[in-house]
Amino acid sequence: MTVVSTVRVAARFNGPPGMGNGGYSAGLFAARVDAGTVSVRLRRPVPLDRDLEVRDGGLYDGDDLIASAEPATLDLEVPPAPTLEEARKANGKLPWRDRHPFPTCFGCGPGREDGIAALLGPLDGRQEWAGVWRPSGVLPNDGAHVLPEIVWAALDCPSAQPVAPDGGPAFVLGTFVAQVEQPVELGVDHVLLAWELGREGRKAYSASAIIGPHGVCGRARAVWVSIG
Repeated sequence: MTVVSTVRVAARFNGPPGMGNGGYSAGLFAARVDAGTVSVRLRRPVPLDRDLEVRDGGLYDGDDLIASAEPATLDLEVPPAPTLEEARKANGKLPWRDRHPFPTCFGCGPGREDGIAALLGPLDGRQEWAGVWRPSGVLPNDGAHVLPEIVWAALDCPSAQPVAPDGGPAFVLGTFVAQVEQPVELGVDHVLLAWELGREGRKAYSASAIIGPHGVCGRARAVWVSIG
């Protein structure tokens, strides 16, 4: 088998302690797939600070298959966007701040000044959760926009919050299908929107979107697996 390329998730981009943030890791891997919409299935925790081999549609740590990826389609309608004021009001409730299962997570850890800090709250009178995200230059970027793997991370963590509204039990990302539709600009307010799609045993299904001044920037569907 031929090694096509390698992927390395730096320690900064952790999710649960000692492993890669699911959305960020999936986004790095998805960039090796020639498709606008990619489905990534995370099969094992993603190691940090180690070169992982991309071959035959899989991400490998030696002989261990860490994840698989393939082109996909995403038939996902995004609910009407709340206003920034409505999203800020929801964000202000922050039910996860006090009971966050992984407080150092790059995507949604409340104490991470170098992370995304994607913390959402329930919208008044609606089933969705929302928050406001203004990406800063501390995040990996091209000078004007955050990199695509950061968009994947910002779609990932919000989708977990409606399925564990009080911060527990903890869920980890299983399968993530995402597409980036517009660049996400630095220094511009974006609405983060997430909603639950259903449950089956230990699995929960949810969706998320990033909405900027010119419409939807990215959308995703997630399968979460309870580890609590």
